[in-house]
Amino acid sequence: MTLEEYILMRKKEDGLNEYDVSKRDENIRICTSYILDYFNNHMDNRPESERTLFEKRKQDRYRKLVSKYSPDVQDWLVELNSRTGKYVHKHLLNLMDDRYFLLFSTDAEFRSLSDAIYLQVVDKIRELTGENEMIYNFIQDEHRIQSEFISWQQTTHITDDIDKGISDTYKEYGVNIFAFCDDWCSDFPLTPDMWEKARKIRNHEYDSHLKKGLSSLSSCLFWDYDYKSDGDRFGLNALYRNMPQTDFTKGKEQAFEAVMMQWWTHSWDNDEIFWESYLNALEEKNY
Repeated sequence: MTLEEYILMRKKEDGLNEYDVSKRDENIRICTSYILDYFNNHMDNRPESERTLFEKRKQDRYRKLVSKYSPDVQDWLVELNSRTGKYVHKHLLNLMDDRYFLLFSTDAEFRSLSDAIYLQVVDKIRELTGENEMIYNFIQDEHRIQSEFISWQQTTHITDDIDKGISDTYKEYGVNIFAFCDDWCSDFPLTPDMWEKARKIRNHEYDSHLKKGLSSLSSCLFWDYDYKSDGDRFGLNALYRNMPQTDFTKGKEQAFEAVMMQWWTHSWDNDEIFWESYLNALEEKNY
C-alpha cells in the first residue's frame, strides 16, 4: 500500500474533512500522524505478524464491500484486491454499459458481454489476464443482484395479465422487467434532448433563474414531459425496436409502457389520478 492509499484509507475511516477551515490545525496534526504511522508501522519493515494483521483488516473491509456477490466471486475479488490494491469490481461495472443488460437471459448474451469487457479490462489490470471465466461469473452475479425484486416491485399491481407476465418472466428467465424499466426511466427524465419535441413543455418557473445567470442548472429543470398524450411515450419505440427478441419481449410493448407509466406517475410525478385513468384504459383494451 502506498502512502497516498494509506492516507485515503485513514481519512475515510476517521471521516476527516480537509476542507473544513475551522479544523485546519487539528487536520494538520491528524494528517501528520497518518504519515508517521505509515512509515513507522506499515512499511515493509514491519514484523510479519503486523503486516498480516493489517492485510487481514484490509481484506475484511473489502469483503464487506462486495458481500452481495456469491462466495466464489467474493474470494476472487478479495484476492485480486490483495494483489493489486484495486477495486476490481468497480472497473468491471464501469464497462458494463449495455442498455439491455437487465434483459439478458441467455449464455450467449452474457458470454458476448464478458468477452468484450475482458478485452478492455486486461489493458488496465494485467492481473486479470486469463480470468475470462471469473469475469463471466461476475457479470452473471451482477445481473442476478440487479434483478432481485425490491419492496415496491413486489407490491405493485398493474393488471392481472401484466403482473403474471412479469412474475413468469422472472421465474423462468431471471429477468426483472421492473428493474429494466426502472433503469431506463431513471435516466429518461434527465435527458430532455431525447424527448419528442411535441412532448416538451416549457417550465417557466425556472426561466427566472436563467435571468439571474444561473446557467449551470440542468436543462431538464426547464422542461416538463407530456406523458399523458397517446403515442410514443418514454422513447419506447426506438428502445423496443432494438430489444433482444425473446418470448418476454415480443408483442409486449404495451406491458413495458405500463411499467414505465407506473414508475413515472409514482417515482417521478405524484399523479395517482392519471395512473387510475391509465389502468382503466388498459382494462378496456383487455390487457
